[in-house]
Amino acid sequence: MLDERNMLGSIDMLAKQVQHAWEATKTVQLPAGVESCAQVVLFGMGGSALGMDVARAVYGSTATVPLLIVNDYIVPGYVSANTFAVLSSYSGTTEETLTAAKIIQSRTKLVAAVTTGGELAKLPGYVIEPTYNPCGQPRIAVGYAIIGIIRLLQRAGVIQVSDAEIDDVSHFMDGNRELLRDAAQATAKRCADKLVLFVGSEHLLGNVHVMTNQTNENGKHFACYFPIPELNHHLLEGLGNPPAAKQLHIVFVESQLYHERVQKRYEITKRVLDQQGITYESFLPAAATPLQQAFEVLQWGSYASFYIAAAHGVDPSPIPWVDYFKHALAK
Repeated sequence: MLDERNMLGSIDMLAKQVQHAWEATKTVQLPAGVESCAQVVLFGMGGSALGMDVARAVYGSTATVPLLIVNDYIVPGYVSANTFAVLSSYSGTTEETLTAAKIIQSRTKLVAAVTTGGELAKLPGYVIEPTYNPCGQPRIAVGYAIIGIIRLLQRAGVIQVSDAEIDDVSHFMDGNRELLRDAAQATAKRCADKLVLFVGSEHLLGNVHVMTNQTNENGKHFACYFPIPELNHHLLEGLGNPPAAKQLHIVFVESQLYHERVQKRYEITKRVLDQQGITYESFLPAAATPLQQAFEVLQWGSYASFYIAAAHGVDPSPIPWVDYFKHALAK
């Protein structure tokens, strides 16, 4: 198995990332007045935005203010003095985020960062020490990223989360690692020669974005994602053509915590796929709470992307085409 930078080790240590990040952020400093913010807007690209994507899905229905994400150079007009802006860049050098930062800081003093270094490390926020991410890839540092964002939101008074809840997450991940790893290997085998479409809902919608990102970058494999119920309003009619659509394999990320009507939609969607000859599978998390389920799916999905890379005989860590693009853009 080709894994020169030990990505498998990083995935094995996701539970340690969770505990490390929670302890490290106990005394995190935030700008004065952040408790009065009217919205939280995270600026970040790729793996650096995944933490907020998962946190927003889990806490979006209970957060006291809107949680938003911007993946762009452009700063929306709604960013103003009462906006808590979080600049997220694992490397601290992401071009789009640094470009936006100049405008953001001219509009609001409520600015914090999540990063490992660079200019952003001078801002209030969370400077990650990625002890438990030996491969060094941002998309596998998601334990740090998600918990870092959750802590910032907690300290800003936007969400409520306890030490016990975080402990439960890490204990669940540790106790189910091998089971999730085995399940992921089986999923990877079914996905390896297919175009992969991940489908999720509600508190797990951020996870299907993470899985798409990781499958693209780690697995060097095409994947995309859609939410239910949205896909029921259009995608079902798009599966008949072209003939290559029959190469789709749909991975449903389900939950007994979903709205009962959403759960019914999954069952009917499967019946449509049966009639159209599209293969699919389901992952149903065993954890009890939305937060635990999000991390259970995170661990399973991370392993699945790793084993898809293994099926293709490629090292999951290098991203040659992304690097090529960045170098070409810099000229």
